[in-house]
Amino acid sequence: MTDDLKNADGKVMIRFIHEAAGLYEDEDENVYETLHTRYQADTWQEACNDAADCWDWDDEDVINFDAESEISETTRDLETIEYQDVNNEWVEVPAEVYEFFEKAEERAFAEG
Repeated sequence: MTDDLKNADGKVMIRFIHEAAGLYEDEDENVYETLHTRYQADTWQEACNDAADCWDWDDEDVINFDAESEISETTRDLETIEYQDVNNEWVEVPAEVYEFFEKAEERAFAEG
């Protein structure tokens, strides 16, 4: 199944959905967002490697620029990986893709 994750254009379009947060000393100032990040490539492996290389993500979407308290941390958790099928519908990827991405992300993080 993972060989045919191509869309109508013959490309692979992978979408990573993360739940992200900017956590502040004053919890009322916390920011929560669902982030959708897309990668297009010739193969799903290439798309996953590109995404893994972005482990140091731009957290600006979860920064509360009006906060009066100090930020404690920004964080994001992967919720879903989807691909765009030949009908341009978003479909969850098979488990093999999650496993590949997890290893690619660990490798990218170690290489820093």
